[in-house]
Amino acid sequence: MKLEITQSAKEKLNEIPNGKIMQLSLDRGSCDIVNNLYEIKVVENRESDSTENIIQSDDLTFIIDDDFEDLYEHELTIDFKNNFFVFKNKNQTFNNRIGLRYV
Repeated sequence: MKLEITQSAKEKLNEIPNGKIMQLSLDRGSCDIVNNLYEIKVVENRESDSTENIIQSDDLTFIIDDDFEDLYEHELTIDFKNNFFVFKNKNQTFNNRIGLRYV
């Protein structure tokens, strides 16, 4: 997956403590295909399982599930505006009100 993180998003994500990584996975209970991710989960650093991939972008580490990659067409830009993360790719903005949740 091609993952780009804007400077404003990097600044916010760099506030996450060491030993933690970000997990991006779909809300499988949502019927809204565009806005089915509402949060970036901050979890303890761990290995990925058979349905996940680890993606590095700059100094940031993400665990991303296979369904997530397919939905976003293997290309995602994460931005940070108006106190929320924004997920978009070259074709559209998917969700502009994504928060962080520490698990």
